[in-house]
Amino acid sequence: MSSTESYQSAKRLVFVLSISMAMWGCGSNPDDDGGAAQLNRAVPVTPPTFIRAESDHMFSAMIANAGGTNRFFHFRSPTPLDKQTVIRMNRDVLYSGGVFDATEGLTIEFPEVGDGRYASVEIIDNDHYVVDILHEPGIYEVESPTDFVYIIVRLHLKSPDDVEDIRSVNALQDRFIVRTGSAREFVPRAWDAGSLDSLRNVYLEEAAQYDGYKGMMGKRGHVNEGTRHIAAAGGWGLLPDEEATYLLFQDSSVKAGVSYSGTFEVPENKGFWSITVYGGDGYIKNDSSYLSGSNVVLNEDGTFTVCFGDEGTWDDSPNRILAPEGWNFLLRVYRPGDQVLNGTYELPELRPNP
Repeated sequence: MSSTESYQSAKRLVFVLSISMAMWGCGSNPDDDGGAAQLNRAVPVTPPTFIRAESDHMFSAMIANAGGTNRFFHFRSPTPLDKQTVIRMNRDVLYSGGVFDATEGLTIEFPEVGDGRYASVEIIDNDHYVVDILHEPGIYEVESPTDFVYIIVRLHLKSPDDVEDIRSVNALQDRFIVRTGSAREFVPRAWDAGSLDSLRNVYLEEAAQYDGYKGMMGKRGHVNEGTRHIAAAGGWGLLPDEEATYLLFQDSSVKAGVSYSGTFEVPENKGFWSITVYGGDGYIKNDSSYLSGSNVVLNEDGTFTVCFGDEGTWDDSPNRILAPEGWNFLLRVYRPGDQVLNGTYELPELRPNP
């Protein structure tokens, strides 16, 4: 199976923690952070105000989940197979999210994580710019150009089926502490929902022209101002390119009842990598759909070989992943190295097994 002829070339796709519309996601006036809601009329959403309106929408949705401003909502377990709300969700990260008052500054206490476990805290302002991303233990002082910020904690779940690992991550979630200098409640501007939805749909169609969201998310002055509205529409809350990269394998010629193998280089990273297999509709179909650096068996040369197939085609090879009808997979790399970021890392050729 030729990597150039028999399957689509790998594309960098961002599925936003796979949480954007389904889980995170209403905030404030572009000129007045957290200002009083308009009582008499809804405010039409226009291209210049779309990102703020969409951020308000996401802020408010998280506040509803958390039960108020200035508190976290914790996702305590991997997504159950029967509760997948968007395509290509992941089961290797547990999230915590919340909206916090930054008017008088705030501090974030990042605990010791240990075990080489990936952990990050992403701070996003009300204009969908990254304020900062934290990786190391410590107490951090945060100032934001907007009065409220949205904070996302990501913790690597090394085994989504390991109850003890889930408990360990849950305990870590509770140790991330945010202390605010003031405790105002976030009050969104009364944006018109119809014009917000319509403009979002326009931008989602525009997003189809791109392989991903490269350059569309990051700090002020370090993003593409001409395209970042696309990321706000289709991937609100995503990590910047240097924090997470996703490579998609999708080939309409793969067949059920046939097993395929490919030998991968371990992608350079300072976080972790994982492979998740999906059905033709983009949803996880079984509990044996996952491989990562935590459970992979390496070859003597440091590479790893993966066998994709159904149970009827399995042998005793390591790194076997159940592959349903029309299967495809996503290789996620957190804190990718230069090899991944500059495009020189490639997915291997997959061949049918004899």
